[in-house]
Amino acid sequence: INGNVVGFDKDIKKRSNVYGLLILFAIFSPMIMAYIMFKTGWGVSSNTTNKGQLLAAPVSVNELALEHNDERFSALYPSAKKQWRILVPVTRRCDQACQNNLYLTRQVHIRLAEKAYRVERVLLLLDVLSNNAMEALVQEHPSTLLVNSSQQSLKRWLTKNALPLAPDQYFYLIDQHGFAMMRYGVEHTGQDLLDDLKKLLKFTYDK
Repeated sequence: INGNVVGFDKDIKKRSNVYGLLILFAIFSPMIMAYIMFKTGWGVSSNTTNKGQLLAAPVSVNELALEHNDERFSALYPSAKKQWRILVPVTRRCDQACQNNLYLTRQVHIRLAEKAYRVERVLLLLDVLSNNAMEALVQEHPSTLLVNSSQQSLKRWLTKNALPLAPDQYFYLIDQHGFAMMRYGVEHTGQDLLDDLKKLLKFTYDK
């Protein structure tokens, strides 16, 4: 009888392990498949693939040596909030392309409506801005995180990843783990960014 009981217990444990694995597979397989589909376009019609330009390989934004309030800033990642982030480089000159990036990302964030809390805009200041410029930036882009780096640091980051050396001509989409995965330039519209974000928010979680 004892042998039968032990065997029965082993069967229960085996079944529990199998059920546990099946549950984990059911939870994570859609996320994995969605990520593969998003990255490769496999199984997705051509008119629904990503609109931004995928980077050859994801790269951590922590390599930019970010600072906040004159201190090394590493609070972005790891972060208590699993948010997607839009990283917008800003230089002292901030020409038309830079201004367009600021405006476009702000409007897209607004258009996300009830899902806006899942996305954070991060302005990457690459120069010391004048007081007037800072006041205008804060006024026009409230509730936006401001972090500092340098043009040299950004250029090293761009060079390492074979990206164009144009500090404020592009902005970057950062995943929930702090890796840049796509970039956007003048050839992209606000609708392009909005479509990509809606797709990503649909297939990812913020918990």
